[in-house]
Amino acid sequence: MLTFARRKTDLIAVPAVIAPEPDLVIDVARARLALARRGKGAHPAAHAIRAALGAIEDALIAVDAIRAALDEAAELAADALASKDEGRRAILAERYDDLRQAINESCGATTKEADCLTAHVKARIEVSLDQKGRARHVVRGCDLSTGAQGLDLPPPLEAFATDEEIQGVTSAVALAFQRLDRAAQIFLDDAGALTAAAQA
Repeated sequence: MLTFARRKTDLIAVPAVIAPEPDLVIDVARARLALARRGKGAHPAAHAIRAALGAIEDALIAVDAIRAALDEAAELAADALASKDEGRRAILAERYDDLRQAINESCGATTKEADCLTAHVKARIEVSLDQKGRARHVVRGCDLSTGAQGLDLPPPLEAFATDEEIQGVTSAVALAFQRLDRAAQIFLDDAGALTAAAQA
């Protein structure tokens, strides 16, 4: 059985948070491929479990991309706060805004796919774990966009001209890391539950 472990990682300009190891995406992929190789005699819900694990794998890849963007956003805010040059601050604010767009693209917010687990809170994948459908596992989506219902990353309306705006962005990024980690843990728990069900 796969063990979905976690470790602590220090992130720039924000408090230490818990982040999933990159290898966990590989672990989910291996679990999915192992089910595919079993062929005859596999769990009756193997196909549905593989599909759900594939969606979780995609979600974890998106989480990694979003985390990288948040890392850079934290660095940009720290650099902006340390600078008194309005021109440099404006350039850093523009890059931060680009990262907000990159996060929306990574999570799938720019698409209309309702089954995207990282952009739609109503997205859900329901897996029947037995032939009679009495046992089920539901993988639920979350909103990891930059909007108020997601990571809630404010746009740089003042182009980082004031310390207050930069500090607000710094706080928002710190909270976004926490929301991202909670989502990642839920996806990992789902993957672990589905893998255990397939091996039962």
